[in-house]
Amino acid sequence: MNRFVDEMTELSAGVRYSLKGLEGIAPSASSVVELIDRQCARTPGAVAVSGAERRIGYAELAGDVSRLARRLRQEGVRPGQVVGVSAERSPELVVALLAVLKAGGAFLYLDPALPAERLGFMVEDADAALVLGGQERQPDFGGRRALPLDAQPLADEVAEDVEVAAAPGDLAYVIYTSGSTGRPKGILVEHAGLLNYVEWLVAEFSAGQPVTSLLHSPLGFDFSLSSLFLPLVTGGELRLAPAEFEHESLAEAIQDQSLDLVRLTPSHIEVLRAALDGRRDLPGARVLLIGGEVLRADQVAALRALFPSASLYNHYGPAEAIVGRCFQRLDESEEFRLADYAPGDPVPVGRPIPHTELVVEQGPDGAGELLIAGLGLARGYLNLPELTASSFVRSGADGRVYYRTGDQAVVDGHGRLTVLGRADDQVKVRGYRVELGEIEAALRTVDGVRAAAVVRTVRPHEALWAFVVGPGQSRLDAPELRADLQRRLPAYMVPHRLLALDELPLSAHRKLDRAALVAEAERIGLTATDDVAPPAGGGRLAEAYRACAQVLGVAEVRPTDNFLALGGDSITAMKLAAACRRLGIGLRSVRVLATDTLAEAFAGIEN
Repeated sequence: MNRFVDEMTELSAGVRYSLKGLEGIAPSASSVVELIDRQCARTPGAVAVSGAERRIGYAELAGDVSRLARRLRQEGVRPGQVVGVSAERSPELVVALLAVLKAGGAFLYLDPALPAERLGFMVEDADAALVLGGQERQPDFGGRRALPLDAQPLADEVAEDVEVAAAPGDLAYVIYTSGSTGRPKGILVEHAGLLNYVEWLVAEFSAGQPVTSLLHSPLGFDFSLSSLFLPLVTGGELRLAPAEFEHESLAEAIQDQSLDLVRLTPSHIEVLRAALDGRRDLPGARVLLIGGEVLRADQVAALRALFPSASLYNHYGPAEAIVGRCFQRLDESEEFRLADYAPGDPVPVGRPIPHTELVVEQGPDGAGELLIAGLGLARGYLNLPELTASSFVRSGADGRVYYRTGDQAVVDGHGRLTVLGRADDQVKVRGYRVELGEIEAALRTVDGVRAAAVVRTVRPHEALWAFVVGPGQSRLDAPELRADLQRRLPAYMVPHRLLALDELPLSAHRKLDRAALVAEAERIGLTATDDVAPPAGGGRLAEAYRACAQVLGVAEVRPTDNFLALGGDSITAMKLAAACRRLGIGLRSVRVLATDTLAEAFAGIEN
């Protein structure tokens, strides 16, 4: 059966391509949690969820979810109400998310790693009815009632089943992404769209067999929902990586051939290359599903070399279109030849999943903005009607809603979509969507900062640079400013470098000249400015400092330098650890990232 319908219409300015996924497949349930209920009844003795300290079977999962769902209804949770869930990756977290859905509510995941100020805003903005989760390191949440997940009264209740209260049009979850106005924006996702996506996952990757997956990324990143739901609706095992899951651990875990599916971002590929340090032809998971950023040909080649037996899929979709809307299998049998692409070229994201339409209105240069329509669109943005109206637009005689992605894309001669990047100031950092305007707004709230601009550079490696202007400011107290941002923003949004300017550069049209800032950042490079010199000579400690400078792409680093302030990140930390191993120096990337100075990171290395 033909799984796709392609249409092409000539326009005065170019060509309008419309790629449509197969229509007419009726959903087999009203919600994902209903599918999971059925699976619990079919395989009660199988392992459903396994964490570092506990594993639970499907029968136990069903009982725990029903008990908590009943308690939530007693607390007044009804369809459409948002319930916050704040916990580290654990079986208890999975139970809480499913219980909220079964009770009819919509879950809002509150990552304990996020700043308290941001979590508080999310709870207030979503008007969460209550918050499920432990209280360690948790903010006040605006005085909302908190229900601990390990509450003993729940365990004492009878595990009588609770009927699923959710309907297809009800809200399933709220997920927050970066917002250009300086505040994160909540995306409203309904059960029908989530169910459509999960049923595609089952059809594509299950073949009637249980699927075992590894969940290793935060659930505030909707990319993780594939790993969460697919095993539970197929009778497979959902394996939860520990909260403190180092990149070295991911490199080892992904080699487990009992895993059917692992989700990765292109940034993870760079991490794996650094962690495995030249190793190749390794065993691996059956399927590696890649998304969250533009995937390039050299990264595909690297992943093929590392795990030649794994099937690779490129997967694309913004959170407003519920995790993913199109996919491309990256092997030669799918009319994809890696040799046709230069190393830095983006590879196709392919064709749409069922009940999805992808539209590209290509101009004379061949590229155009990508629009998405179909069953998998979010309801809109929470409490932002104007933004919803401008982003989710109606078109055509039937008034169909299309989401304007802001992504530039092309359709190739095989009818496959390739996403090229953004036409605005939005960027991707480790797979997360980041609006540079939100970082700039946070900077402008700091005392003494009267103007700010943030850019991303790609040379010598990807980094966020912040330029700030303050009255009479000749030097910037970067550590203090960074600490202030860390109280407001997620770690991935805190700029790597903070620099002071007398004025921000303007273009001939009197607008911010971001290109000039990028050029200035690349000219400056990531050069250390401290006066304390590193050890000289050829000893092991001196070699560690030289290795650090090399992976950061700078002339020299010094003991009092901060690795992150020099542009370091998790990937460069992995590369540094690998370089030190080749020198016979034991150094873990997590230590490099956790210490304030290189002197602390290298403590114990004798020169």
